[in-house]
Amino acid sequence: MAYKIEGLDDCLKCIDKAPENVLKMTKASMREAAKKTTRSIRQRLPKQFFKRLVRYKMSKGQLSQNTYVLMGLFNKGKKNADGSAYISDWFKAYWQNYGTLKHRDSSHHFDYPVKAGTKRRRNNEGQMATNDFEAAVAGWESEFMATFEDEMVKQQDKLYDR
Repeated sequence: MAYKIEGLDDCLKCIDKAPENVLKMTKASMREAAKKTTRSIRQRLPKQFFKRLVRYKMSKGQLSQNTYVLMGLFNKGKKNADGSAYISDWFKAYWQNYGTLKHRDSSHHFDYPVKAGTKRRRNNEGQMATNDFEAAVAGWESEFMATFEDEMVKQQDKLYDR
């Protein structure tokens, strides 16, 4: 007595493609979660410098091959056409967020202290720290994970035609 199992080849193909499909689903979900999270961070920041710097980058580790998303303030690398000194918006945003000279944020750890000889500067006080970025990114993890989980369900339904 012989039995014939139908659909076994299709099942094996589906199992063989599972790692690729999971990777595609994960990348798409991470991208959508990063888009939504950076959009909400931009809405909570002042327009002056921050908004055009908040971006995300998807990347893959060269050694580990793990896919990850970087979110934060990224400089776009502009330069002045005439060769004059250019202070990027990234530095302006950094100084606005953490303050300068005497008004530096005391709760933040800086690698380098304020240099000696600040008395010769015309503005000895410096810029006040606003901590706008810390306030805007508060709670980003929960927002990212909630969006990621929702997108994974959508990707799974789309992949398996549910």
